[in-house]
Amino acid sequence: MSAKRTAIFNQGRGKQHGAVLMIMLVILVLGVAAALISSLSTTALKNARQKTTSDALVQAKYALIGRAVNDSNMPGSLPCPDTNNDGSADLLSGNNCPSYIGRLPWKTLGLPDLRDGSGERLWYALSPAFRDDNSAQPLNSNTKGTLLVYTADGVSLQTQADYSAVAVIFSPGSPIGIQTRSTVAQQNSAANYLDIANSLNNASASGPFIAGDQSTTFNDQFLYITTKDLIPLVEQRVAGEVKRALTVYYTANGYYPWADNILWGVDNYQANVGELRGWLPNNASAGGAPDWGVAKPPQWFFDNQWYAVIYYSVATKYTQNPGGSNNTLSVDGANGVRTLFFMPGTPVDPQQRISTSDVGTLSNYLEDSENNDNNDDLYVTPTSQAADRDRLYWLSSTSVWNQ
Repeated sequence: MSAKRTAIFNQGRGKQHGAVLMIMLVILVLGVAAALISSLSTTALKNARQKTTSDALVQAKYALIGRAVNDSNMPGSLPCPDTNNDGSADLLSGNNCPSYIGRLPWKTLGLPDLRDGSGERLWYALSPAFRDDNSAQPLNSNTKGTLLVYTADGVSLQTQADYSAVAVIFSPGSPIGIQTRSTVAQQNSAANYLDIANSLNNASASGPFIAGDQSTTFNDQFLYITTKDLIPLVEQRVAGEVKRALTVYYTANGYYPWADNILWGVDNYQANVGELRGWLPNNASAGGAPDWGVAKPPQWFFDNQWYAVIYYSVATKYTQNPGGSNNTLSVDGANGVRTLFFMPGTPVDPQQRISTSDVGTLSNYLEDSENNDNNDDLYVTPTSQAADRDRLYWLSSTSVWNQ
C-alpha cells in the first residue's frame, strides 16, 4: 500500500474513533441527565407528598381546635373518633366514646375528605378528659390532657402534665411490614395503619405515642394538641360571656355583684357582702342583691365551673353599697376602672390546681400574684407573653372593656 493510501486509511480510522467517542460521550451525558432527572423527580414527588401530609395535619389540628372553642354545649370538648370509616364521629356508648382512637371524623368537623401524601385518611386519638359528654365535666382551665408523646429518640418524654396532649392526629402513610388493608375489618384496625417504634405502639388508644424516624418499618407522622394550644382560646370565649354578664347585671341593677372570698376548703362561690375581690360568684345574690337573672352566663359556664378559676374584683364605687366613696380600681397606674377579672390560662410550673389547698391559693392561677394578690385596688397587666398566660380584662370609667 502506498504511503498516500496508508495516510488516507489512518485518517479515516481516526475519524471513526472520534465519532465513537462522541457517541459514547453523548450516551454518558444522556445517562447522567436521565439519572439526575429521575432523582429530581423522586425528590419532587417526595416533597409533594410531604406537603400534602403536612397540610392535611395542620388543617385537621385547627379544625379540631375550632370545633372545641365553638362547641355550644361544652366549650373545649372534642368529638369521638370515627371507628367505621364513614367520616362521622361515633356516638357515645354510655358516657364514653366507643374507642378513643380511630379515624379523624372529617364530616363532623366540616372538613373535606382529608388524605395524607399516600392517599390515606387521617387517624385521631382523643384524651377521655376532653370527650363531649357531661360526665367529663368540669372542663375548664384546670383540665389537663392525658396523652403522653415521646420524641423520635424514645427518651425525651413530655413529662409535665400541662404538656400532655388533648388529642393526636396521625398520618399513617402506606402499609409497611405485615400491615394489610384489604378487608373492611382490616381497614378499621388501627394496627394496620399506625406503627411501633422503641416498643411504643401508636395504635394504642391511650398512648404513649412516638414520633419515630421515617424508615421501612415506621412511617407515621403526627401533630398533637395540648392544653396550651386549646385552653387560652376557650378562655377568650368564656371571657366574652363574663363581660356580657357583668355588663347586663350592672344595667339591670346599677351595681356589680360582690365577689366570693378566697378561702380554701370552704369556698362555695357564693357572693359575700362587702367582698371586693375573690372568685367570680356562681350565685350573685347577697345582702339583698339579686342573683344573675337575665345576666346569667350560659349553663355550660356553671356546669364546667368556670367561675371557680376566674379572679374578680369590683370597685367600691360600683358596688351595692358605695358609701359615698369615689374609690375605683387602678390598672397599670390608670384609675377609674370599675371592675375587672383574670382568666388564668393553664397551670404553669410550679403552679398546681389539684388539692383543696391548691385551689384556694391565688398564686396557682396568677403568674403576677405578687402584684395582683395584695388586697388592694392596684392591678397590673400580666408581663408574660406566653399564649397560656393569665389575661386581665378590665372595664374603664367610660364602660369600655379592655383586652
